[in-house]
Amino acid sequence: MRERLTARLLDLLRVPPEPQVPVEARDVRVFRAAPAYFRYRVATWALTQLFALIGLVTGYIFVSAEIGDLEGLANLAVKLFEIVAWAAFGGQALFSLAVLRLDFDMRWYILSDRSLRIREGVVTVREKTMTFANIQNISIRQNPIQRIFGIYDVEVRSAGGGAGDPQGSGVSKGDSAHLAHFHGVDNPEEIRTAIRERIRLHRDSGLGDPDEAAQLVPAEPVAGDGTHAALEAARELRDEMRLLRHTLEDSLVRR
Repeated sequence: MRERLTARLLDLLRVPPEPQVPVEARDVRVFRAAPAYFRYRVATWALTQLFALIGLVTGYIFVSAEIGDLEGLANLAVKLFEIVAWAAFGGQALFSLAVLRLDFDMRWYILSDRSLRIREGVVTVREKTMTFANIQNISIRQNPIQRIFGIYDVEVRSAGGGAGDPQGSGVSKGDSAHLAHFHGVDNPEEIRTAIRERIRLHRDSGLGDPDEAAQLVPAEPVAGDGTHAALEAARELRDEMRLLRHTLEDSLVRR
């Protein structure tokens, strides 16, 4: 029953199926939000509904006091409005809770050897792909309420990103193509380590494989051709490139 209702609602909202990983991608890992993230979202939803209910009850008391002396069609119209208001409140509460559950189920965090991909949202579906070439910072955030539920947000920032949301909620002006969030995860260090490993592999590949670089330089100079000095210079350049690469990696890890 629940599966059929879920399928009908997804079809009604025209939510696309789970994201497809490119065929050529390798070393794919899929992360999902922790079950506690759904409880965290339900808690914030319940708080919002409580404030709406207080407002509705207050309005009902006020209107009832004002229309006590009304008769006929005026009294009937006010009563009808009250019924519609309560029905609308109950309907939106059920619908928003169902969307909240679907948002949790349809949230994907995918890492491949080439990029990270995030898809979230149901009413508004948002997909973001970020390559590892320009990632500059990976940070872990946790607000006081998240601390109660034992969940975290992992923020990934690439070159050109803005200041972002200091609370890490992801709903901010800085949440652009340069900023990605893994919301509601309980394994933030595992995610950060996986991203760093892929950054290291990506940049190693970009600077060239050391084994391939060694093959480009002959082990012994050819006698009589005057290339010995050039080969020595090439080896020194290769060593400097390796040192530069390791320096960049160490700098990235310290961030």
